[in-house]
Amino acid sequence: MNLRRFLHPEGIRLELQTRALPEGADADDFEVETAQNLARIRQGVFTELVELFEISGCMANQKRLLKEFEEREKKTSCALGQGIALPHLRTLQLKRFILVFCRSSEGLPFGAPDEEPVHLFFGMAAPPYDDRTYLKVYKALAKVLLDPVNSEGFMNAQEPSEILRLLEVVC
Repeated sequence: MNLRRFLHPEGIRLELQTRALPEGADADDFEVETAQNLARIRQGVFTELVELFEISGCMANQKRLLKEFEEREKKTSCALGQGIALPHLRTLQLKRFILVFCRSSEGLPFGAPDEEPVHLFFGMAAPPYDDRTYLKVYKALAKVLLDPVNSEGFMNAQEPSEILRLLEVVC
């Protein structure tokens, strides 16, 4: 499956602005994995993902899409483990299937089953009637990302074009 056709350079953020520690917090005295801090981190990541979805020009309502990602995460974590999360949903807020990518060099606690921080975030969203594409892309991405060699390539990429090239090679 050609995943490259769903991800464009403007939908790639090589470094998330969201951090594990809130600005001004003392690393020695701050407990990162409190429920309140995890909620702050998730909201930050989803906000950044939604910003990338908005760049596509196919979004109806940014606030509603953000709320839908937050609600989806409350049902079950999108973190797969091995430093990977696939926030995904079907929504009326998008006119077509879109894939976006964000990376956190530091890694963020995100409720992964292996309790490891998440570094790679692939956001997926599709209209509710696009089940076939949605499921095919989810399956293909999960398979690609759970291979440590591929994950390392996404972590080491220096330019959005390298992320796109990786998707072309591995898919």
